[in-house]
Amino acid sequence: MQLCRYIGINEPIDDTRLDPNSFFDIQSDKSLKYQIKQPYTGPKDTKAPIPVIFDTDVGNDIDDVLAMQMLFNYEKAGEIDLLGITISKSNPYSIEYIDGYCRLNGKGNIPLGYAYNGATPEDGGYLRQTLDTIIEGNKILHPQRNIKSNLPEGYKLLRKLLASQQDSSVIFIAVGPETNLARLLKSEADEYSELDGKSLVAQKVKMLSVMGGLYGNEFDFPEWNLIQDLDAAQTVFKEWPTTVVASGWELGNKLLYPHQSILNDFPESYKHPLCVSYKIYDKMPYNRQTWDLTSVLYAIEPMANHFGLSPQGTITLDSIGHSLFTPSENGKHRYLTIQGEKNIQTTLGAIVRQVTGKDK
Repeated sequence: MQLCRYIGINEPIDDTRLDPNSFFDIQSDKSLKYQIKQPYTGPKDTKAPIPVIFDTDVGNDIDDVLAMQMLFNYEKAGEIDLLGITISKSNPYSIEYIDGYCRLNGKGNIPLGYAYNGATPEDGGYLRQTLDTIIEGNKILHPQRNIKSNLPEGYKLLRKLLASQQDSSVIFIAVGPETNLARLLKSEADEYSELDGKSLVAQKVKMLSVMGGLYGNEFDFPEWNLIQDLDAAQTVFKEWPTTVVASGWELGNKLLYPHQSILNDFPESYKHPLCVSYKIYDKMPYNRQTWDLTSVLYAIEPMANHFGLSPQGTITLDSIGHSLFTPSENGKHRYLTIQGEKNIQTTLGAIVRQVTGKDK
């Protein structure tokens, strides 16, 4: 394909000689104008996929699975490049579940990292049960990696992934205990980078979107994700060197994922692992809070006005895990807000569309 521009009547011409190599066909032109050949350079508005790293505690709550499905759908649409997944739940079944779920979505080779000796080692409410589920004579998940697969430490995988990316390019999404992130910040130079962890993050990460904390005056208690590994959470909020946008408990608590979507929006939902896990996690029908999903939605679509943003400031965690926000022009932290029933319904609609992969 070639693009063209025209020269013709009433244009000043310094040299009236025409180079036949520059034109399609001078002799046959009947329009008193000539087309100059120009090479096709491709579409002008092509946008490269956003490099994303996802840190999750799949198994503690069902919202992690829905958040993971959102990311797979973003990648299928060409909007992101999901570089890898690190697991912050220190339970072997979380490895098998995530590996099987990745394979379900055509991502069997995605790098996985694991928080050995980390938080929440319990089995959880749906990991083993879903892995053991057999429908129509077949298991619904088919993992090939497990605790014996020698997955790298989560922070080591993060170092490897970050070192290979362009500066200030990576969107980091964390929706569980901060174990892997804190270990990354404390890491030393290694075979992947001569930088220590904090310097590597400062160089490669654009933003951290984290589900954790509680903001505003409506509620006041230590949020679950943060207190599972409080030392790690305190380290991350104190030392993470890039912009941090937190989605608090109160936000996802207002946005309830509709159970009707689980029943109706997935092909063969009776054997889809997401739907099966959702039904195992709690007695249907129930609408589940979208805590982790809010962090994913903002991270990938920050300009879509799904949420409001607090002023800049600093989030600190006290000795028992309360999240305290102090406004500051030089602060690197902000938290998400949502106001009004209309905004709630619009944002929830965007979440459901992204989980199900339906057109926006």
